[in-house]
Amino acid sequence: MSNINFESITLERIVAKGNLNKAYKKVINNRGSAGVDGMETCGLLGYIKEHPYEISSSILNGTYRPQPIKRVYIPKDNGEQRPLGIPTVIDRFVQQAVALVLSEEYEKVFSDNSFGFRPTRSCNGAITRALEYVNSGLEWVIDLDLSKFFDTVNHSKLLQLLSDRIKDGRVVSLIHRFLRAPISEDGKVSKKVTIGTPQGGVISPILANIMLNELDQLLDSRGIKFVRYADDMVILCGSKKAAERILANVTEFVEKKLFLKVNKDKTKILHACEKSQFLGFGFTQRVSQRKKKERPSQKYFATVHEKKRAKFLKNIKLILNRKAPGGIAKVKEDLKVFIRGWCNYFKGAIPSEWMRKSDELIRRRIRQLLWKQWKKPENRYKEFSIRLGWRTPSLKEYAYSSNRYWRMSNTAQIKKALSNYTLEEEGWYCIEMVEGQL
Repeated sequence: MSNINFESITLERIVAKGNLNKAYKKVINNRGSAGVDGMETCGLLGYIKEHPYEISSSILNGTYRPQPIKRVYIPKDNGEQRPLGIPTVIDRFVQQAVALVLSEEYEKVFSDNSFGFRPTRSCNGAITRALEYVNSGLEWVIDLDLSKFFDTVNHSKLLQLLSDRIKDGRVVSLIHRFLRAPISEDGKVSKKVTIGTPQGGVISPILANIMLNELDQLLDSRGIKFVRYADDMVILCGSKKAAERILANVTEFVEKKLFLKVNKDKTKILHACEKSQFLGFGFTQRVSQRKKKERPSQKYFATVHEKKRAKFLKNIKLILNRKAPGGIAKVKEDLKVFIRGWCNYFKGAIPSEWMRKSDELIRRRIRQLLWKQWKKPENRYKEFSIRLGWRTPSLKEYAYSSNRYWRMSNTAQIKKALSNYTLEEEGWYCIEMVEGQL
């Protein structure tokens, strides 16, 4: 590829006042946890004021050394643990300054089919592009899974790719120091790292895009349609035979040229359907007549993948724990935040029938929670009297029922006292409410 318009990436450009100001604002806005030194993001400004030239000077004279990266784990959908690395706030600040300059230049050479961690691009754009390709007749989907990508990035290969475009060796050396920063876990600090780029590092996403841009350019040069979001990639093909041939070529390139590993167990070739997954979405032809009329030329539509639907309902059950940990107000807020975030991500792809059934389940769980929180029969009778505006012996008898909470949550009396309208008025959220507001 030509280097036309690819401006010099230098340390002086990285530590320029304007770039450091942008980096500072991003770090503050992103917040995040403290690293091994315990400094929170709110302490960064004070440190910079006390040491106004220390960071930029140490970067320029080559004495800057990143501190160890704090290792934490977050649960994955499959029950495994995903390792995350948390650099110190100061290291995040420096990484952000480097990432801003790298992004400004590499954006000029990145593929139009790459969407992850790039300015003005999003998951929604990636799904829209994938749908365009599928609806153009490329109905065979290669769901490419790179085995532990961030943990297995080859440092030598990445540094070679960086050196091809970055002529200031000091910049490459600084990035190398970030890559080699040791890991701190349970009070023990490892030796310098020789492989991988930690998930959680500010600079990791742009480095991942630089590495995988090599694969993007190969596919683009051969006219092969694909969509990539970080290390999540689907390749769209016109036939199963073509998909098998392309996958074989891609696997060889990834493993022999990029020194990464294709997970053959998780990589699949599927005809576009609800089981094919990309960023939590599947492809479906089963949509409402209204959607079909709105887009008569479209055969396939995005839908929430079944695994994401199951995970959503699992989280709903946890949030609407009938013990209401933290109190009713906290449960309401947690439910609102979770549903709004989930619907905002999957907006337009939530199946109407599944939404209706899920909302029924959500409301039933709310009724169960409230019945449990009312605790004593006299409180239940009082709550019913307030909501229904009348008292009867049968209602009092109902309030003294010893039936299980889940069974009581589906009775006609509680459905009437806690109608859908009443729950909405009292600030309880469901999918339909949020989807209609977005």
